[in-house]
Amino acid sequence: MAVRDQDPIFQRERLRDRLKKARDAAGLTQREVAEALEWSPSKVVRIENGSVGVSITDARVLLSHYAVTDSGQVQEILDMARSARQPPWWAPYRGVAASEFLTYLAYETSAAAVRNFQSSLVPGLLQTEDYARIVFGEVETAERAEALLNLRLERQDRLLQPDGPELTFILDEATVRREVGGKRVMENQLKRLLVVNELPNVKVMIAPFSAGIYAQFRSPYVLFEFPNSEDDMVAYLETPDGQVLFSEKAPGYKGENRPTDYLDAFIQVEKTVAVEATENFLFG
Repeated sequence: MAVRDQDPIFQRERLRDRLKKARDAAGLTQREVAEALEWSPSKVVRIENGSVGVSITDARVLLSHYAVTDSGQVQEILDMARSARQPPWWAPYRGVAASEFLTYLAYETSAAAVRNFQSSLVPGLLQTEDYARIVFGEVETAERAEALLNLRLERQDRLLQPDGPELTFILDEATVRREVGGKRVMENQLKRLLVVNELPNVKVMIAPFSAGIYAQFRSPYVLFEFPNSEDDMVAYLETPDGQVLFSEKAPGYKGENRPTDYLDAFIQVEKTVAVEATENFLFG
């Protein structure tokens, strides 16, 4: 998997996770740390739950108190603290996109591998501009629709590169048979799938109607894997109740599913159901 520049919001999550693990390894409670450093009782709690940022100075103090002496580990954590204080590339869109989607972007930006299953619409990363305009047609204002379109196109520019993350898409056949925006728009969209599929880091596959019912086919989902093995896989799921992001540590929809459940389903469909998106399949 390719190593990616990692989003400041994602780095903030990694930082608080590493600091909590260091405290646990030192055998200290949050209260003991706060008392020893003469901090307010809630400061360590707020650092570890992510409600406040962590300064580089505070990170140094905590690492020293936890007796973390490995120079590589210390440098890695301090680098996280520095990165976490930078604005993310998507900062100009804060007032446009939902906060849940901005968190999604933090994971997408940081991932080394992304697996995406779609049941009804072509995924945003693969959409042509005309197709995306149709999708955003019901947005309440033209200004917001245009901003969301620009955000989508910028995501594509950043990720659909030969040195980008590994991107695997499985699309139910309904996504390529549903005519969105008319014949011309749909024809150009299908051609776009073929072009993107030529990138060395991208694979586009179709789960054909002939497959019938297959694993996890009802709802779209995305899986994010990261370069560092200490960082849990994260899943994004579209449910009847809305959008959900979850990890192995925090199970997802109604607490019943974990990212590995969706990973197992994705690999099963990839190996036994899906076929490559070819010109013959799409236009034949």
